Amino acid sequence: MRTIFILYLFTLSAVSFAQERSVNVNGNNYHVFVKGFENRAANAPAIIFENGMGVDLGNWKKILDQVSSFAPVFAYDRAGIGKTDKVFKMPTTKFVAENLHDILKSLKIAPPYILVGHSLGGVYIRSFAGFYPNEISGLVFIDPADFTETKNDWNAIFRTMGIPEKKIDEMLYNRLYQQSTGIDSTNFGPWSERQVLNDLRKTDFSEISKLPLPNVPVYFLVGGKFEVPPAQRSKDYDQEAFFHIKNSSNMERWKKLMYSSGKGGMLIYLTNAGHYIHWDDPRAVINSIKLLVESLKE
Repeated sequence: MRTIFILYLFTLSAVSFAQERSVNVNGNNYHVFVKGFENRAANAPAIIFENGMGVDLGNWKKILDQVSSFAPVFAYDRAGIGKTDKVFKMPTTKFVAENLHDILKSLKIAPPYILVGHSLGGVYIRSFAGFYPNEISGLVFIDPADFTETKNDWNAIFRTMGIPEKKIDEMLYNRLYQQSTGIDSTNFGPWSERQVLNDLRKTDFSEISKLPLPNVPVYFLVGGKFEVPPAQRSKDYDQEAFFHIKNSSNMERWKKLMYSSGKGGMLIYLTNAGHYIHWDDPRAVINSIKLLVESLKE
């Protein structure tokens, strides 16, 4: 009878672990999704997903189940996003990294981790990896906000396009320094995340560049499809030309980042996928993560 009871508890625990749930960490309720941990082997990496700006974990629904078939997965809503409580603190890279670390610890999801970040999530996983480098097995950036970019990099694209310096200065000012004042408490999560990214750009991401890069494989998946509708495009410059030049510029810096890791990596440019690659081409993302997982077994 005792053996049966123990087996029943194990089964119940495994089933309850593979679902969406709420976990209270640091006095706030975080909405999380966990799956596949009941069969996790010793030292096998867990796949940790970090969403883009203002986006909830449903953003990963096209790939979570398939990835969980070969590795345990964890996804969550950051503070003020989706079903997670609002936390009226700015989501700086340090704040988000420490919160995520505490959430993983509370769920007993031990390292090593493969971090997968989309858009702003790429900025956050680069920071997490810098704060906890010994806990990381790999990094997968999905069309990330470019944390290697400087203001001069941005301006250089416009110079290549022949935009006058006065106009370049005006556009840079409008991008970084002309913003609404006051806190939007209704949408504090998305609002505050945008402010954090804006502040990082003002300093050329200095607080990230000084963090160590773990000696792990680094993968980049880049969307090459220009998606801005004609009616919404800039009247000041050819936005589609800017998009393609910027992608090329970004990838040159990202290749240097991959080489600097010591473990190499992979860069995939997907011409038929836009910013949300995991929606436009989920198979490419799933296969890339699987390739990384398999490479760590060698």
